[in-house]
Amino acid sequence: MSGMEGKLSVQRIVVALDASPRSLEVIETATSLAARLSSEIMGLFVEDINLLRVADLPFTQEVSTFSSGRRSLDRPELERQFRAQAGWMRQALERAAESKHLPWKFRVVRGSVAGELLAAGAEAELLILGKIGRSLMQKRRIGSTVRMLILERSGLTLVLQEGRELATPVVVIYDGSPGSQKALAVAGGLVETNQTSLLVIALADDESSAPKLRGDLAEKLRDLGLIADIRLLINPSLEGLAEVVRMQSAGPVVIPCGPRLLQNEALCSLVNEIPNPVLILR
Repeated sequence: MSGMEGKLSVQRIVVALDASPRSLEVIETATSLAARLSSEIMGLFVEDINLLRVADLPFTQEVSTFSSGRRSLDRPELERQFRAQAGWMRQALERAAESKHLPWKFRVVRGSVAGELLAAGAEAELLILGKIGRSLMQKRRIGSTVRMLILERSGLTLVLQEGRELATPVVVIYDGSPGSQKALAVAGGLVETNQTSLLVIALADDESSAPKLRGDLAEKLRDLGLIADIRLLINPSLEGLAEVVRMQSAGPVVIPCGPRLLQNEALCSLVNEIPNPVLILR
């Protein structure tokens, strides 16, 4: 990924797919982005080994989200469901990719969902997944799989809230660190790719450091050939930062893992607190 030149260069995109209706939206967003980036796209469907282990237990029942009915669920039935779901997702990806003349692949693997996504993501510059997958009980909060990928995956990880087309403007969090400088370049690539505008939310530690941060940011923007609106925040709380993001844009937010405010669990908290797509750079 050659983001330091302000270009978003992505040869391969891996998109995580499951049986949820949101996966169809994720496919549409992922293939649209792949078409703009001239990228190959690979859909990955993981047969969750933990669900299969649960199905091996006696008296396991499946509760339908769409009715009040219950039915017994054993391994053969769950495997049949996995095969059917993977077939639907493969067809959906094929239709979307072929309509945009994209090179595409589809892979089915069995294992831990997070582990398989980490392994597949190591072969791609960009991993795309929905914030909420099969479970409808998470109330828009990230689950353990998304959390692990946010905290552990190297490279670019795009977490989509609803899988919708990326809106405008693109937002980037900037504090002057090397990571945020790379994030600024990546955001510039998204701006160019999507022909949209850029908003930089600059985080200063205190009033005295703010002028230098703004000056350095202006220089970086000139070097990258970017024009941006700048919103300067002085030592904001996580809640304050989330509120500014929500008020300013519904577009994707590019977040480096370097800023002091956004380390580890705080980064997961920010993803929970905003409805925007989030592109994490690690």
